[in-house]
Amino acid sequence: MELLDPNLLQERLAPGWELRFRDRVPYLFKVYSFDHYLSGVKFVSALAEIAEKMDHHPNILLGYRKVSVEIFTHFQQGITELDLRFSQACETAKSAFL
Repeated sequence: MELLDPNLLQERLAPGWELRFRDRVPYLFKVYSFDHYLSGVKFVSALAEIAEKMDHHPNILLGYRKVSVEIFTHFQQGITELDLRFSQACETAKSAFL
């Protein structure tokens, strides 16, 4: 899969997603908020199912009423279309918790 230019990503990001860098490697990041801790747990479970289906696995941090997600294509050390599709799938999954 082809790497996407980080300079051209901003307009393609789903709402609330940020482009960040760690050791010059770009990744997508978002924090989701929930009314209850267990809602966050269920959301993490939904993301795990999505990740398995896509064979694309994010870093997920579960906190009190918050879930942080970061995603990039590990073997290419950057952002690809797969990362954008995963971020959109996260948005769809979150809508079930509204």
